Amino acid sequence: MSLVLVADDEPAVLEVLSQVVEDLGHDVLRARDGEEALGLARVRRPQLVVTDHMMPRLSGVDLCRRMKQEAQLKDVPVILLSAVLPHGAPEAFAFLHKPFEITDFESIIRQSLASAPEPRAAAEASPVGALGQWVARTLQGPLDTAREQLRRLERAPEVDRAALETLEVQLQSMESMSRNLRELAWLSSGAATLERADTDMAQHLREAVAAHGARVALELPPEPVLLPVDPPRLRRVFDVLLANAVKHGSAVVRLEPAREHVTVHVRDSGPGLPAEAVAQLFKPFPSDAVGAAGLELYVASEVARLHGGTLSVESQPGQGATFSLTLPRSA
Repeated sequence: MSLVLVADDEPAVLEVLSQVVEDLGHDVLRARDGEEALGLARVRRPQLVVTDHMMPRLSGVDLCRRMKQEAQLKDVPVILLSAVLPHGAPEAFAFLHKPFEITDFESIIRQSLASAPEPRAAAEASPVGALGQWVARTLQGPLDTAREQLRRLERAPEVDRAALETLEVQLQSMESMSRNLRELAWLSSGAATLERADTDMAQHLREAVAAHGARVALELPPEPVLLPVDPPRLRRVFDVLLANAVKHGSAVVRLEPAREHVTVHVRDSGPGLPAEAVAQLFKPFPSDAVGAAGLELYVASEVARLHGGTLSVESQPGQGATFSLTLPRSA
């Protein structure tokens, strides 16, 4: 029995492919985009990855390339599925052009697993990490079903659009919680490592801010600011801070380079935080004063720590809050 990671942004296709793999006698991890697949691969170390090409956040080809760059994943075979790439991509171990026969899919699964590396003993997760893995896996099936039903309702001729928007927000919140629990498990595994690359922090911030609309003002120095960071992990930190800021209206993001470190300030226009909430802010399971945002802020602070940096906050009631991410110039 092997562990196979299947990634596809269409829930119905994801379910069919996963069922075929399970019928062949293997365990399945499910991911709905390339970034989620990469995170799961880092934590669970599958023997095979099956991925669609056209996916949000990270395409199938980009997922192949990222895995090839990581020592613990570079030998894992990847089956790439695509309707737009007639001959696949050199980064993939095998390729199937859509549409394909299930028998062809089964055959290529067997062939690929024959070339897969032997399963390696995973580092034992802490109790908190093990719980995070279990809850995230348990949530995945219901979340996939809920997302598919929401899409079906959106196609209905008569539907309460306000109710749909509320359902969408709540579903996104649950999906974010599942993702945070997986990252918590990764951090608790004892094997959390970064894949660093020299990155222009100014451009990285431009891309992150662009995803959050015109409510965010960006203040950047005129020259590039290069740092050795793990870009996807750092982007997740930016997304957490920006999403938290724009909930309160407008926000200002400022990049400040110094001789030995670089700081990113994210200032919101919200009501501010009382002292008891600030004290709880970066704990994995904070009090009700912080709420559900606590876990993702804890994960963000731990990613900053892995980079050798810090994540802090300054806030007063009635004066908004400023989160500051400080990263060293050298790894």
